[in-house]
Amino acid sequence: MKRTLLSLGNSTAVTLPPDLLERLGLRSGDTVEVEATEDGILIRPAKALDPEFERALRAVVGRYGNTLRRLAAYDRGDE
Repeated sequence: MKRTLLSLGNSTAVTLPPDLLERLGLRSGDTVEVEATEDGILIRPAKALDPEFERALRAVVGRYGNTLRRLAAYDRGDE
């Protein structure tokens, strides 16, 4: 299947036909994972986080968010 790349702001997008979206169980607005491979580009539906894990992660970020941001800045060499 050939598709045309389209400019979208500062990014580039590719459209997918409705029959492919239906076959994959996707719709506009869904999140997908995009990976560069040796053969080209792999696009697949993103896996949802386990709700319990997501709650725990939000709690950790809520409690330690500032520390995590400072660690990330240090890791990037910003501090």
